[in-house]
Amino acid sequence: MKASKTPNTKREIFNRAKIIFGLIAAFAIYLVITIFSLQHGYDSEFSLENQKKNTRVSKQEGIRGNIYASDGSLLATSVPTYDLYWDVNVTALGDIDFNKNLDTLALLFSQNFTEKTFEEWKEKILYLRKANNHYFKVTTDLSFDKVREIFKWPIVKRGRFSGGFWVEERAKRMYFMGSLAKRAIGYSKGKYNVGLEGSFDSLLRGKSIEIMEQRMPGNIWRPVKIGAGLTAENGKDIVTTLEVRFQDIAQHALNKSLLEHDADHGCAVVMEVSTGAIKAMANLKKGQDGKYYESMNYAVDQFSEPGSTMKILSALALLEENEVGLNDSVETFGGKVKIYDRQFTDETHGNKETPKKYSLEECIAYSSNVGITQLVNDHFGNNPEAYIKYIHKAGLHVKPDFDIPSSNYPKIIEPGNSLWTVVTLPSMSIGYSLQISPLQTLMLYNAIANKGLMMKPFMVKEIRKDGKVLETINPSIYQKTIANEKTCKSLNQFLEAVTEKGTAKSVFKDCKFPVAGKTGTARISKSSSGYSGNYLASFAGYFPSDQPVYSIVVVINSPKKGGISGARVAAPVFKEIADKIYSTHLQIQPELLTGKRKDIPKVLNGNRESILELNREFNIPVIDKSDKNKWINTKEKSRNIIISPKKIQPNKIPDFRGLGIKDAFELARELKLELHFNGYGRIVTQNIKPGTRYRDGRSIFVELKP
Repeated sequence: MKASKTPNTKREIFNRAKIIFGLIAAFAIYLVITIFSLQHGYDSEFSLENQKKNTRVSKQEGIRGNIYASDGSLLATSVPTYDLYWDVNVTALGDIDFNKNLDTLALLFSQNFTEKTFEEWKEKILYLRKANNHYFKVTTDLSFDKVREIFKWPIVKRGRFSGGFWVEERAKRMYFMGSLAKRAIGYSKGKYNVGLEGSFDSLLRGKSIEIMEQRMPGNIWRPVKIGAGLTAENGKDIVTTLEVRFQDIAQHALNKSLLEHDADHGCAVVMEVSTGAIKAMANLKKGQDGKYYESMNYAVDQFSEPGSTMKILSALALLEENEVGLNDSVETFGGKVKIYDRQFTDETHGNKETPKKYSLEECIAYSSNVGITQLVNDHFGNNPEAYIKYIHKAGLHVKPDFDIPSSNYPKIIEPGNSLWTVVTLPSMSIGYSLQISPLQTLMLYNAIANKGLMMKPFMVKEIRKDGKVLETINPSIYQKTIANEKTCKSLNQFLEAVTEKGTAKSVFKDCKFPVAGKTGTARISKSSSGYSGNYLASFAGYFPSDQPVYSIVVVINSPKKGGISGARVAAPVFKEIADKIYSTHLQIQPELLTGKRKDIPKVLNGNRESILELNREFNIPVIDKSDKNKWINTKEKSRNIIISPKKIQPNKIPDFRGLGIKDAFELARELKLELHFNGYGRIVTQNIKPGTRYRDGRSIFVELKP
């Protein structure tokens, strides 16, 4: 009888089961180890590559600070705008739902985003759906109120995960003066820093923080970690010395002359004599369409031979060295003289023949090249360093330390330089053989008006944060004295003679206040190849000359018709600016100069707290009848400002007239209105009558004027 094999068979089955179980256990352990290594970075190469693909570090910027004019008017600000995106293939949006709402969405898109028609939008959406697109930018620059309206549309109202729609916020820079002072205010974009926006970029932009973002389906990046409770720091505000009214006057006068004389470009700058504060800076260049635009800051960046406006420095040097007395005279030789191998000539300026002799005053008044070159060469020819000393004393050999830096430099040929020749000194005495900027010319004339004290030019007077003054930039001295008071008094007399009997007599003959200034006409150099046929026309001076308050320089490059001289082209611009400032600016009216009158400035309607703060700052008396309403109207009565409540009713258009643009935007946002504007200053008209009923999101157009 055969033995049974059952026990062996069972043992074999058991052994095989152990082997299979062991293999499964080993595989499970391998999986656990692999997963653990991936999660904890042991497979560093794979982990790092995966992280690179699906995470990134980006910067989150704070809100850029505002730029204000001297009176608190807003020049530049950042407002939040929104870009609308759509994940057309979001999982939650099925085909039935998509097709049901397609026509409605295409219609709404065509009505609100008019760059495409209904048919084009429908075709675009279908294409994106078919292409499995998850990241489509629908439109940009939406206001908050517009976004609220859009998120009431079909599908859009479902949000990001059900409808696929979302918005991304960004700051948009807005400028409220249009083309006025565009180059001075400037911009900051990447590597390009221009004007005040560029110079004060580190203050205006605040501090950014780094945030971690994770890639989501559809190539969408979502913030997943922001440092330990950190948030980006908003930028600081800067308050400039610019006067909006002065800027408008200067730019208008400059533009008119450029058009009249078909010039290539020009600049005009207004400075406050006692402080060096820049009140206006206009720079215009002819565009291809024949109109003039702000494209370069010529006042700061254009270093060129100034011509006859430099003769006043020669007179200063001669008087300071006691080389020439007020009663001394110089031969004119019929308006032509040869110094070494160079001939210098005079314009006749309407005289039938040149007088035989000129005093130093007459050399300035009639802009005599013959007289100035002889006087300077006779008295400084053997010691040119003594003349150069006064160029240094006036700071003309170095680039001015100004809020808007220049990439160019002044050029002064000095004794010992290989370019110095025997005719360099006489040439320099009449504004050649050296290159300076219009701003430097203005600083020189401002110092003469200031009895020899040269002030540092500046355009920013305060740094603020959240309405609080962090830093006040006070006026500072650039050079303690460029000449003694007696010399400056004589120079003032010479410059008054220019406008009373000299080269600018015809321009200022009917002027209602005394002006001191000097015309300049210079040939434009073609570098090493001599001079071109173009000219630089200029006028620099100050007013009222008996009690100087403002100095102005006007420089116009390459006038082609209606004259080329400083008297014909630049002096009328100076006069128009001075006339309008004198007639409108309270501080230089005669009764104020004698302390007999005290008026108060006009105050805008607007936000009560802002207006009260401004009135406290400028010590303006206020009678408060506002009942603490947020929005108020203002009016002047008996040298007081009376504030009263502004009528604001739900769903009724308010009266925007009299508001500044900043307050107008805030009020429109509160009332869910879409505000559009044109111009600058205060609102004077609106296209919808106050009190008209409206629905949320309605657009209203307003016009502002100074």
